[in-house]
Amino acid sequence: MTDVEKVVSIALGEVGYQEKASNGRLDLKTANAGTGNWTKYARDLWDAGYYNGNKNGYEWCDVFVDWVFFKAFGKTEGQLMEYQSGPLGAACPFSAGYYKAKGRYDRTPRVGDQVFYQENGRLVHTGIVTAVSGETITAVEGNAGSQVQKRTRRQADSYIDGYGHPDYDGQSGAAAAEQVRSWQSWLGVTPDGQYGPATRQAALLRALEGLLQIRPLKSGDKGDAVKTLQGRLYSLGYDPNGLDGKYGPGLAAAVRGYQAASGLAADGVAGQSTFRALFAL
Repeated sequence: MTDVEKVVSIALGEVGYQEKASNGRLDLKTANAGTGNWTKYARDLWDAGYYNGNKNGYEWCDVFVDWVFFKAFGKTEGQLMEYQSGPLGAACPFSAGYYKAKGRYDRTPRVGDQVFYQENGRLVHTGIVTAVSGETITAVEGNAGSQVQKRTRRQADSYIDGYGHPDYDGQSGAAAAEQVRSWQSWLGVTPDGQYGPATRQAALLRALEGLLQIRPLKSGDKGDAVKTLQGRLYSLGYDPNGLDGKYGPGLAAAVRGYQAASGLAADGVAGQSTFRALFAL
């Protein structure tokens, strides 16, 4: 089964799930049905450390899409496929923005895409494209009439804003998870390919060990401090072009991107202010 087929299969398997009136019986497809926006999707993602807060009880169409990728590939790999480089992925404008930032958003549908819908220029709904046929698309959509539904629309429908194309073929597949495992082995934690609490703690301790001794890191540098920098940037969605301990052009670009987004001087040189921001010291 290909990655696209896996996503489509999981999405189709959820058709008929009804949101719950309260925070109970979340795993049953039709029990406790209501309009309270309580779902197993938000619960599972909160438990896995997604987003900047618990999204249960809120509109959940975008949460459903993220959950499908989470179930198919796990948190690290799933978020990389959706280009989610931060905690703001539970609302349509943020999710579409991640695709747009990578140049992966247009009006040409493909099976496995994330379709976004708009009203009056505002993104309001989303789903997963499960079929493209002639002039129509079919998508599985969460929070569609308070449940997961499969809907078919004309491609020319003005309600369709565009399609985000997940990175099914790129670095965010098995190769990305392998990079994380390699970094975890170096940190001395279980190499499971997931950037979880144990890995974050190990990375923080490694950074603390050498922070006061770290001179500013720049292009051409090598060593453990560089590898710490690469791993942390990678976990935040910035591509350092490897976790090899070498400060090359890819790492410099990732540092500049992070610095600009964090209100720091975007000079591509990682000094103490950059490390302190990266690890919230």
